[in-house]
Amino acid sequence: GPTVSSAELKKVRLREIEHIQQQIAVLARYAGIDLRSDGRTAEGYQTGAQQLQTSVDNITAEFGDDLIAGVQPRFDARKIRRFDSCWNWARQDAYEWIQQTIAVCTTGVASDVDVSDEARLQQLQNRADVQLVQMLAGTAKILGASNNDALQPAIQLTQALHDACKDSLDQEPVYREFSKPMQPETHVQSTGEVKYTEKPRPSERSWAEYIQHMSCGDLDNTPPLMHLREQTESGQWTYSDMYSGAYFSGLNSIATQGISFAGKTALVTGCGRGSIGAEIVSSLLAGGAKVLATTSSYSRATTLFFENLYRTHGSRGSELVVVPFNQGSVQDIENLVSHVYGKSGSELNWNLDYVFPFAAVSDIGSTLTNLGSRSELAQRVILTNVLRLLGRIKAAKESAGRSTRPALV
Repeated sequence: GPTVSSAELKKVRLREIEHIQQQIAVLARYAGIDLRSDGRTAEGYQTGAQQLQTSVDNITAEFGDDLIAGVQPRFDARKIRRFDSCWNWARQDAYEWIQQTIAVCTTGVASDVDVSDEARLQQLQNRADVQLVQMLAGTAKILGASNNDALQPAIQLTQALHDACKDSLDQEPVYREFSKPMQPETHVQSTGEVKYTEKPRPSERSWAEYIQHMSCGDLDNTPPLMHLREQTESGQWTYSDMYSGAYFSGLNSIATQGISFAGKTALVTGCGRGSIGAEIVSSLLAGGAKVLATTSSYSRATTLFFENLYRTHGSRGSELVVVPFNQGSVQDIENLVSHVYGKSGSELNWNLDYVFPFAAVSDIGSTLTNLGSRSELAQRVILTNVLRLLGRIKAAKESAGRSTRPALV
């Protein structure tokens, strides 16, 4: 039978498609439809994407991966955690103290009333409220009705706690340092290994004694090693007995009587576990301050750490607010300060009294000849953005009409 060439069939089919396309083009022109609009849009997107990629490549080459990754914002108001229930921990701590004493009493082991634990007693007094005093009074009454002589230490302890907490109701919470002054000790082994330790100072058993010794000169009429100076009319800086005396008097007052931060608010950045910032947060909370603590490593473990920090050191009127924050990010600085001074229901509406910008990025091993992206990030976090943060706080204070109450940095 007859045969048909496949090549000829293909040509016929192509001519049909071409004819159809021509018909579509004619109809589209008649209807006012631009068949190339989508194609031109796609080409524009492709050109824009290429330009953006070129910009990203140039930025990455100029600033490096460390700086780019280190300035990414982390602030998120939805992740803020607030801790302010010190009254709850006060009841638990009081019960634990009393129960520990009862356990000792019932085992037959002799024990004195343990009110000598000044740190524990001060912590309880800092948290005391009317309900805690009532609870202690009721507990003392219940224990006294037992007619069990073995419980006398526990009864005395409960009554002593009641009296101490009752007396503290009209007093502001205070921070006092109860640790012992330490001195460094370094040993160099025969192998060359260096061992560093700290041990209590033998002649200074309290901070009051340490401060007293620090305020004395080595010889007669010799100013102490640490002292304050004042500028004379001639421009010379000379030892000031008045200013130095006031300084050491203030230190002694803090060591013996404590210092209160009641009614104060503070911002502390860079306060992770084991840091100086975390110790500052602890002291501020013990003194009754409201503290906003930032963390760049927000996680459940981090929030539990801050929860325990507040549980241990929180006092009456204190509050701890924890928020994710990257001090390397300008966006985070803007959002953080806006949240502090904002007046909406979810914002803090605080006026900062203290700012502790301790956030930092390590830059180990960098020298003049190999400064890189990490070095720029470190300088941005500890210098440039600290100035930005302070400037933003200043502007917020002025905007809120609070320029007469500056923040101490």
